[in-house]
Amino acid sequence: MNLVLTCPLWLESLAKKEIELLWLPILHSQDKQITTSFSDENIAKLNLWSRVWNKVYIELVRKDKIDTFDKLFDLIKSIKWKDIILEENPIIVNATSTNSKLESLPAIQKIVKKAIVDKLSDSFLRENDKFPTIFIETVLIKDTCQILIDTSWIALHKRWYRKQSVEAPLRENLAAWLVLLSSWRFSENFYDIFCWSWTIAIEAALIAKNIAPGLHRNFAFEKFRFIKSWILEIEKEKAKWKIMNKNYSIIASDIDENALEIASKNAENAWVWDIIKFELRDFRDYNNEKLIWTMVSNPPYWVRLQDEDLDKLYKDIANIFSKNKELKWWIITNYQFWDLLKFDYKKRKLYNWWEMCYFYSKTNQHNPN
Repeated sequence: MNLVLTCPLWLESLAKKEIELLWLPILHSQDKQITTSFSDENIAKLNLWSRVWNKVYIELVRKDKIDTFDKLFDLIKSIKWKDIILEENPIIVNATSTNSKLESLPAIQKIVKKAIVDKLSDSFLRENDKFPTIFIETVLIKDTCQILIDTSWIALHKRWYRKQSVEAPLRENLAAWLVLLSSWRFSENFYDIFCWSWTIAIEAALIAKNIAPGLHRNFAFEKFRFIKSWILEIEKEKAKWKIMNKNYSIIASDIDENALEIASKNAENAWVWDIIKFELRDFRDYNNEKLIWTMVSNPPYWVRLQDEDLDKLYKDIANIFSKNKELKWWIITNYQFWDLLKFDYKKRKLYNWWEMCYFYSKTNQHNPN
C-alpha cells in the first residue's frame, strides 16, 4: 500500500515541499495528487501537518487497462478486504472517471460495492452507529484505476478554528499556500488590508508559530482496525513541543465590522489572537502611511462586489503599491488590473473554489519559488 495526497491544481510544488520536510519519499506525481510511502506514522504526520493538501488516502491498488466492468470487479476482489474493514463497517463508495472507457459513475460504484460484498458479506451495508464509516474512492484516469481509502474524514483545508464564517471565505489551504509563496520572513511586518475572509492572517500566524493545522481535530484513520491510533497522540505531543512563541507583527484590516468580529473569534479559537492586530479601517487610509515588508491580500472581486467601483478600487490599490516601493506585495484576484500597474509584475494562475484567479506579485522581490 501507498499513501496518496490530493491538493488543488497548481499547488503541487509547495505540496511536495511539505512531504520533503517530513523526510518522506515522493513515489509518483501527477496533477492534483502525489504518492508517498505507507506507514501508520506517515498517515498521522501527513494529516497533522499538511497545510495545503485536501486529503490523505491509503492507496490499496493501482492498475492500468481497467477498461471493462469485469476487470474492475476482479481488481476489487483481489484486495484483502477482511484485513482492512469489518463486516459491521458501513461503507460509502465514491467514484470519478476522466478520459476512461468506464464512464458511468453509478455503475462503477455498484460494481465496487458488489465485489466487496462477495469478499465479505452484505451485513456491512446495514446502518450501525457503533462502527465507523469507511469512505472508498474509485478513481479512473485514462483507464488507470486507483482504489483509495479516505484517512482524513473532513477535508484538511477545513481547520478546527473556523467556528464562524463569512460569505465566500478563502480556503484555508489556499491562504496558507499564498503566505508560503510570499516567503514572508517572520521578523517582518505582515499586512492583509482586505481581511474579510480572515484566513490569510490566521494562516500566516499558524505558520509563524509553527502550529500544526490538524492539532485540534480528529481523523477517520483513528478508528481503522489496521492502524495504530495511539500514534496520532504521540505525533500531537511532538507537535505541541514545536510551537514557537515569539513576537510577530500581523496587521489585518477591513471596513466590515461584523467580518472583523468573526475574524477575531476565529483567531482566538486558533490560539493566535495575541499576534494579530485587527483594525476597522478603509484600505485607502494606508495612502497616508509608509508600508514596508510584506502584504498578502484578497481584495473584493466576486461575491463582495456590492456597489463598489472596481476600476477605482484597483486604481487605489495600485496607487498604494506605487507609493510604497519597499513593500513586497502579493494579491489574489480575478480582476484584470495589470494595466493599472506602473511597474513590472508577474502573475500565476490558481483557483479560488471554482473561480479562475491570478496571484499577482511585484518583480524584484525576494521569492525563492
